[in-house]
Amino acid sequence: MKLLSHIIFEEAEEKLSNLSVIDYVLGLSYIGVKTEAGIGIAYTFRANISSGCNILNKNLKGLKALDLAKLFFSDDLLESSIGLATINSVLNNGQKDTREITERFDFKNKNVAIVGYFKPVIEKIKDIVKNLYIFELKTFPNILPPNLAKFYLPNCDIVIISGTTLINKTTEDFLCYCSDTSVKIIMGPSTPLSNELSKFSNIAGSFVKDDNILDAISKGAGMKGIKPYIEKRWLTKSNI
Repeated sequence: MKLLSHIIFEEAEEKLSNLSVIDYVLGLSYIGVKTEAGIGIAYTFRANISSGCNILNKNLKGLKALDLAKLFFSDDLLESSIGLATINSVLNNGQKDTREITERFDFKNKNVAIVGYFKPVIEKIKDIVKNLYIFELKTFPNILPPNLAKFYLPNCDIVIISGTTLINKTTEDFLCYCSDTSVKIIMGPSTPLSNELSKFSNIAGSFVKDDNILDAISKGAGMKGIKPYIEKRWLTKSNI
């Protein structure tokens, strides 16, 4: 099977082919890239930004969008985020959906795993699920390290995976640990609204509806700060 990064890139490749980078911002929490098609965003792994020679040493404005999108394949997490944000600028599939995830799926008495720290989701489901397992690189109370996910995910009914795992190339691992019958959801602002990705999982992503998001990102806005400028969109997992 092709890597998900290649599958996503190939879906966006033709759309990116004649576009250029109009503007971009590298914020504390998110990266934003604007092309003629729109704006895409992706998470900033700022703790992993390397010093010395990297993409930050040159101006990205005016570059071919397709060339920038190829950075998605990089092992450097900053470059990979820039590449994904560029790809996200052209992938705008899905339907607007203001419903909460708890309105879409029944979490009651289910074994649930969350890869990434989605606090609003955790607060909504923690008292109704049978078991809740949270995996995150950062240290929080009652959080498990991601390398233990393979022992828990096979027995979970619902698995929520952060779209940031596409940046560090771990999404495939987590999906492989899931049972065939489990509900899988890749979510978060970094998640591409990709029809091809929806063949593997439900997609809960974001469409940028307001250019002012770039200013917010440049000023260090996190999820709460960018929320007014994005629209939640949903792609249901296909049966292909």
